[in-house]
Amino acid sequence: MKKLIALFALLVLVNAPVFAQKYASVNAKRANIRTCAGTKCAIKFYMWRYTPVIMVKTNEDKSWVLVKDFEGYNGWISADLLSKDGGMSAKVDVNVRKSPSATADIVCTVQKGYPFKYLAKQGKWIQVSDEPVNAKDGVCKGWVYNANLWGF
Repeated sequence: MKKLIALFALLVLVNAPVFAQKYASVNAKRANIRTCAGTKCAIKFYMWRYTPVIMVKTNEDKSWVLVKDFEGYNGWISADLLSKDGGMSAKVDVNVRKSPSATADIVCTVQKGYPFKYLAKQGKWIQVSDEPVNAKDGVCKGWVYNANLWGF
């Protein structure tokens, strides 16, 4: 009988669906992150284009999504402002380099939390690009060591 119970428990565990986290990135220049699902809810903070998020849950009609960033900050965003395109956030202040090497020239330096568009991967390096808030700042495009980034 014990063997039968053990076999049953094993089958249940093997066939149990695995919860896969769903990722998205912000697809608006600046998105309001709110305290609840709706435009009448207070704004908690903002997220910028390419900020990667984990989609935690949706409201009943799936028009709003509760999201969480790499630091655990969460809030509600309109589903229309999310994209399946890859986004990355700097986990620490990082140097963006001209090529995938720690000795390559520095193109720009960004602060922790800065969002990037994911472009490519080469070994342990990720090629990224941004969309600056002020066009006069110019685009920051280059390579960052993957341990310094969070996203998909």
